[in-house]
Amino acid sequence: MKTTKKKKIVIAAVAVSVIAVVTGVILLGIYFGTRVDAVELTGMPTYYPPAENYVTVDRESDQYLGHPDSVYFNGKMIVAYPLGHGKGQIAVKTSSDLGRTWESIDESAIPESFRYSQETPTLYKLDFTDGTEKVLLVSGCPSWEDDDEYYANGFNFSLSDDGITFTEFQNEYGIAWANSMPDRGDPIYDLYPEDELPNFDENGKVLPYDVIVAMSSLTRLRDENGDYIDKWMGTFHDYDFYNYVSFLTFDENGSPEWSAPKKFLSAQRETEYAANLCEIEIYRAPGGELILLGRSNSRSMNSLISVSHDEGQTWSDLKELPYCLTGDRHKAEYDPVSGKMLISFRLYLPGIRPNALSRRTETGGYWVAWCGSPSQLLDYASDPEKTRSEPFGDKLLILGKTNDGLSDCGYSGLQIVDGTAVAVSYGKFDKSADYPYILSVRIDMTAL
Repeated sequence: MKTTKKKKIVIAAVAVSVIAVVTGVILLGIYFGTRVDAVELTGMPTYYPPAENYVTVDRESDQYLGHPDSVYFNGKMIVAYPLGHGKGQIAVKTSSDLGRTWESIDESAIPESFRYSQETPTLYKLDFTDGTEKVLLVSGCPSWEDDDEYYANGFNFSLSDDGITFTEFQNEYGIAWANSMPDRGDPIYDLYPEDELPNFDENGKVLPYDVIVAMSSLTRLRDENGDYIDKWMGTFHDYDFYNYVSFLTFDENGSPEWSAPKKFLSAQRETEYAANLCEIEIYRAPGGELILLGRSNSRSMNSLISVSHDEGQTWSDLKELPYCLTGDRHKAEYDPVSGKMLISFRLYLPGIRPNALSRRTETGGYWVAWCGSPSQLLDYASDPEKTRSEPFGDKLLILGKTNDGLSDCGYSGLQIVDGTAVAVSYGKFDKSADYPYILSVRIDMTAL
């Protein structure tokens, strides 16, 4: 009797094991048989920079490092990034040899206010008509869900004359500004165009701007003769996915002034909202046109492109880009030596599962750079026959791949100097990384 029971138990155990093995084989077959790769879906020829061109800028075993931006100023590459996921103390490093080596600036040169940054910093060089130059660092002050330490407070900015010593943060369009403004019923608002009205709460009090990724782009403007002037157009977005411009100028004493934020895509609002368009990059083509590239945060469509022929006063209809330029946080630079341009971004394709067993409805995990020409972008934006999945451009540079296949990477600084591009981003780019770290890569533009 007992022997029979034991046999039944053994048979049952074997059967369960066989079923488990068969099920495992089937699931593995489904997994490997249905895997998709974001790079392959772009249909683009690929290029991998040589391994010796990579340098670790900063890495900690127990610290998240992310979302860098960079600028080339006075013979040095400068990179700034937060010690945390999009928020936290700003760290600054420099390179005097185009990214071959990196060093920290003296701790005493970092302003105290940089320690309390609410968002990822952005960096720009300001070239003035009198021949002088400055570095501008901007950091938004958005509210963060379930975090009382981070609240809507406009944006902060800092200036530097030497790229090393920065001023303490100055705040624009935050709480102090909102408290100084009259309530909604004041007749002064009758003078405001609808796109330039501030935001109000239910009691008619002016709200500080909830600024996200400020300034995602900063574009120096030209006058009617095509000459550059000392005026820059900066962009940011809020949680309602309105995209704003604020213009930076300097008064006769050299003091910076930012104009009141203005919604600038009202004519495209339906698409702007449907896409949750954000993190806009604006690139000036050699012919003077302004090319807008933006992220679709709703993940309901691909990234978008638009063009302006009048210094950003009006924009063409937003058009979906193909997979080869779909993702987040585009940064564009042109190389006059090779005649090519690069657009660095996080490759992120919506509506595509990495495999049939995945719960995720997108695929990515790559830091890439599109290589092509400004004319190809302009042609695409103007041609209504182009389809969302049709690749264009010359090739796709594969700059990094995350070790977990997730898309936490790709925000980057990108500079091109005399035919050499230096891109700096963050991610878990090797098997041993538990946290994202900062990585730079040199790219010979003539090799593309």
